[in-house]
Amino acid sequence: MAAAALAQGSDAHSSLSLHDAIQQSQTSPQARIGQDQVDAVRGLVVQAGLRPNPRLYLQSEDLRPWGDNFDFPNATEDYAYIGQLFELGGKRSRRLDVAKANVRQAEANQTLLKQQIAGRVAAAYWTAVTSIGIEKLLQEDLHAVDEIVHYNKERVDAGAMRGVDLIRVQIERDRLLLALESAKREVVLSRIELFRQMGRTPDPGVSLSDSLDSTAPLKTESLAVVLAARADVAGAREAVTAAEADVRLQRAVGVPDLDLLGGYKRNSGYNTAYTSLQIPLPFRNRNQGEVARAEASVRLAKDRLQQLELSVGADIAAAQEAYTHQQAVVLDILPDMRARAKQNLAIMEDAYRTGGVDLLRYLDAERTAFDVEVTALHTLAEFQQTGLRLQLAYGVQP
Repeated sequence: MAAAALAQGSDAHSSLSLHDAIQQSQTSPQARIGQDQVDAVRGLVVQAGLRPNPRLYLQSEDLRPWGDNFDFPNATEDYAYIGQLFELGGKRSRRLDVAKANVRQAEANQTLLKQQIAGRVAAAYWTAVTSIGIEKLLQEDLHAVDEIVHYNKERVDAGAMRGVDLIRVQIERDRLLLALESAKREVVLSRIELFRQMGRTPDPGVSLSDSLDSTAPLKTESLAVVLAARADVAGAREAVTAAEADVRLQRAVGVPDLDLLGGYKRNSGYNTAYTSLQIPLPFRNRNQGEVARAEASVRLAKDRLQQLELSVGADIAAAQEAYTHQQAVVLDILPDMRARAKQNLAIMEDAYRTGGVDLLRYLDAERTAFDVEVTALHTLAEFQQTGLRLQLAYGVQP
């Protein structure tokens, strides 16, 4: 019964494995958001490396166009000069340090986003596979009850048994039929959710090929290895780096820049050179507030990193415990439970057909076998989900 319940329909146009579903999700609009964010931050790196533009000044003084003897070339002072700001204190390199750290943080966040998308796709995939398995179990159970209905109807028509047993088994068939309709609805909804997480339009012609029975043991990883691999931890570290670089930048901003000007001046008919040097005097404003803000941001980023590392340790411990427990259930308890339920149903079916037990005991055995198989599906699905959660805790994309 379980093998048939987990099999996928052969009349589908194409099949979809969990690997294929995850691969398709990595090019979805949701996944492209992460790349767009990285590209936006990379633009800031370009901007951070640009030097200040020179400035052109054109200026005339002593204009008296209303005068009778006004001669513009000889009666005015005319200027044409270039101004250039020279940044001191390493401001440009400090800006680049901040921007590059922000790019690395955005790249880590992009990796984390892809892992989260893959995790949601995997969870939706196994939920859909479970729904499909339950639907097939109900179809098989309904087929078995239909045979009993047909068998009882023949005996009632022949006068070999009471009609009340036929009514009872017909009620059981009606119950299964209602459950089957509900299961079909759950299959449709779970498939819609799967394709939504994939970022694709739902396709009813696609069958899900992976089985809940497939198990791949996961290698246990140490906390140090996980902390080095997890994208969210890498992003938190880059946040610390960016905050420290911002402190250096804000201190550099407090260093005065030089504004050098030079060019041509015509003064009352005489051509002369013009130069000027402007230097802000940092008596009051040395960017103290921004430096204090940046230093506080460093402490905040470090605290967040430390809290994240503690949370990662707790996540790994919980995920490893859940996976180990569920693996023991799947390997040690589930096979015997399913085998006993099948054996009990076979015995009761033979006994019922030979008149050894009544209809209620047979229906009870049939329902028990069905419940055991449904429990097996949910147990296997939970095992897949615990494995998924352990992979995500390790920072590994499913």
